[in-house]
Amino acid sequence: MSPLRLIGLVVAAAVLVVEVRSLWHRRPRGIDAAALGVAGVLALVALVPALANVPAEVLHLRRTPAGRLITLLVLFDVLVVPYVLWLNERLRRAAEDANMQFEALVTLAMRGMLPEQVAPVAVVMPAYNEGESIGRVLERMPDQVLGQPIQVVVAADGCTDATVAEARQAGALVVDLPLNRGAGTAIRVAYNYAARAGAKVIVTMDADGQHRPEDLEQIVAPVLGGEADFVIGSRRLGRFERVSTLRSAGLDLFNRMLNLLFGTRITDCSSGFRAFAAGRLPRLDTIERQYHTTETIMLAHRRGLRIQEVAITAPRRIAGTSKKGTDILYGVRFGRVLITHWLRG
Repeated sequence: MSPLRLIGLVVAAAVLVVEVRSLWHRRPRGIDAAALGVAGVLALVALVPALANVPAEVLHLRRTPAGRLITLLVLFDVLVVPYVLWLNERLRRAAEDANMQFEALVTLAMRGMLPEQVAPVAVVMPAYNEGESIGRVLERMPDQVLGQPIQVVVAADGCTDATVAEARQAGALVVDLPLNRGAGTAIRVAYNYAARAGAKVIVTMDADGQHRPEDLEQIVAPVLGGEADFVIGSRRLGRFERVSTLRSAGLDLFNRMLNLLFGTRITDCSSGFRAFAAGRLPRLDTIERQYHTTETIMLAHRRGLRIQEVAITAPRRIAGTSKKGTDILYGVRFGRVLITHWLRG
């Protein structure tokens, strides 16, 4: 027996053992039949290689060098790739369910710990280990904007540094999440709390100093004035300190893709400095844990919100490093969010 046939038998036997052990503790599912079928076909072909001649003939590969091997690889792809995609979707849904349960538990725990009423303008600030910067950002936060009182709600995302202490010392309300679940999760929990607590306008901004409290007025003005339901602070319309040429080029590409897919005219789809009319979006029903900015734009567009951009100035972060990974990783994940949410409709 050739080494290749031997490997096929070993793989088939391994799949069979894993399935039998698994089925010993639970009821069978459709995917078990598929796995056992693949193992059976692999074992048969390993024992009787001539069986591969039939599909090889159908694919016109029988007289091709290594035709039977190529045929098996094609069949393997046809059988296994759909399973991998199905499994990935199951894992994604399980992760979403776990995150929703986490948010529900945090929301339940917050009752009685935070005020039932907040100021008309709530500034939601997600923060993960931003103890070196958040105090300096909050000390520049005005008490009111365009005559409306402001309440800052810091969503401390499983912080292990002085972020919570610094935020409370500066007078902010703190939603202290016990686990680090990403800025998207932190914003959802704090946004939904602020909306329930009566905020009329909800602003989201970073705690690292890249979003200036001095720009709050132009962010909030279109919402308070009834001109827009969702305002995005655009660095491209204003000024910003370029951190990475590659990341900047990638965001230009994603802006174009978003505008092409949805017919929008967004210039800064990754900006997290935003203002929402809470009455038009009383609950933030996003699902992404980290790369949520584009998802929010798509949500607002589908809900029929009036979207507007205003110019802001975005300096470099005061301290610390980005939590979004390398430029390549950031681009891949950002692109995944854009494409998958567009496909879901």
